[in-house]
Amino acid sequence: MMKRLFVLLFLACSIHASPMLRVISVKNARTLVVDNRGVAAEITLGQVVVPPAEEEAAAAYLRNTLTGAWVMVETDVRGESYVYRSPDALFINGELSRRAYLGSSVQMTYVGEVMPGPRRAEPAVKVVKAKPKPPPRRPHRRPRLR
Repeated sequence: MMKRLFVLLFLACSIHASPMLRVISVKNARTLVVDNRGVAAEITLGQVVVPPAEEEAAAAYLRNTLTGAWVMVETDVRGESYVYRSPDALFINGELSRRAYLGSSVQMTYVGEVMPGPRRAEPAVKVVKAKPKPPPRRPHRRPRLR
């Protein structure tokens, strides 16, 4: 009984609900400004290294991806923040670390929306398949009388 109580107490203390915050603006490639219950707060992204030559591209990527979006922010013991976009849980720190801001300009859509794909070229000659021949008919046999 005491062991169960200790486990429940430990779980209750370790669960930390991260609130959903709306991104107001992007200050630079590592800093977001969020609305935290009516108060503007700055969040610095943890473990994100952006080369100085790519700072503007990374900031533009964050503006296009996060401005006006809801995010969940997790802060670790060292005070570093990790940001996940809602509702698709895109890990923003990971996207900046893998330099997604240098990628193609493919626009992602949420599930349920139709995304037009590449058009297929029509073949110059249409291939018409021949109809399969029916199996040969067996001649009708008369029953033998004995």
